[in-house]
Amino acid sequence: MQRRFLHPAVHLRLTAALLCAVGACATPALAQQDPTTTQQLAPFAAPVLPPPSAVTNGLSTTLHLDAETLGVVGGDGQRGAVSLAAVQAALGLDTTQAGWWQGGRFDLVLMGLRANGNLQTRSGDVQLPSNLWAPNFLRVYQATYKQDFGPAFVQVGIQDMNNTFDVTDVAGHLHNASFGISPTLTGNANIATFPNPGLGAFGGVDLGGGTSVQAGLWQADPPGLQGATRRGALAIAEIDQTWDGGKDGIDTTLKFGTWHQHNTDAGRGADGSGVYGIGQWTWLGADKRHWGGFVQLGYSPSAPNQIRSYVGAGVRVQGVLPQRPADTLTVGVARAAPLGLQAETVIETVYSLQLARHIYLQPDLQRVRNPGGLPGQQWVAGLRLHLEP
Repeated sequence: MQRRFLHPAVHLRLTAALLCAVGACATPALAQQDPTTTQQLAPFAAPVLPPPSAVTNGLSTTLHLDAETLGVVGGDGQRGAVSLAAVQAALGLDTTQAGWWQGGRFDLVLMGLRANGNLQTRSGDVQLPSNLWAPNFLRVYQATYKQDFGPAFVQVGIQDMNNTFDVTDVAGHLHNASFGISPTLTGNANIATFPNPGLGAFGGVDLGGGTSVQAGLWQADPPGLQGATRRGALAIAEIDQTWDGGKDGIDTTLKFGTWHQHNTDAGRGADGSGVYGIGQWTWLGADKRHWGGFVQLGYSPSAPNQIRSYVGAGVRVQGVLPQRPADTLTVGVARAAPLGLQAETVIETVYSLQLARHIYLQPDLQRVRNPGGLPGQQWVAGLRLHLEP
């Protein structure tokens, strides 16, 4: 099993395309996290990312569209649907395949999103029900250069830290934002992740025996690239350990990370720090179905932090129906504890149907207990469509 940082499942390949197809060209707005609320803006992770299409001489392209409609259908919260559509177009250049030099890669990603309605206002949840919702924007989402040095690498440029850090692959189909990145991170620090990547640099090394480490430094207060070096910085480090279970065994990956964000007077919010842990397992069952399980932990006890602890867990099975081996069912539970409020707990079930080779449909249902940290319950239902060319 390959380590996450060497070939991230959500590694965005590079871009050049017009995003007006979803109306993202109209009045794009920069979206920022409000430090006065415990609500988080979600990281972006498409449920299924298409492989890059080779062009020639090391060039590759990626293009995909995700559209979603969801809303509160029962219990507390405002009724009414929120709809959105997001396009990513990417262009990559491998310097080895191009015949230039060994181990280099350029990536450029454009992303546009257009949303109808404010999901945060309607749901009022601490853990946002969609990892794809954000205010309208159109921007360069990634512009990076990566250089390999044998078992080590470095990557610099504009990028999303959640492409590589605090990622749980097995939870990739779940829509709730907490399964993408711990709310103890996004709820307490204004970090470089969806919808606002930032200027950063990180590197890693494969130590052998299934062990790898990586560490990075990102600007605070994205997406303000002007004066980025004066806004403070987020430092993060992670160690991963993977055990290959073989043909009939269980593949196991454990991750442990720590982070600290320092904000200067020019930045926003107070300093914050915390730790996180991830465990994930995949195996082929006796029923020939592909199974997976995961556990997520987050802890951030610093005084200014609004979300002190988080725990999530879930199970995934691919090939629930023998006649539909590509369909995937995932069930997850997430619990975030806001300071001074009751813990919010989400139970989510999502079924990913492969309608055709490049078309996926995902109905999703979430039950939220104590939405926004207040007594009560809420039901959220949604439908997501994923298209690849």
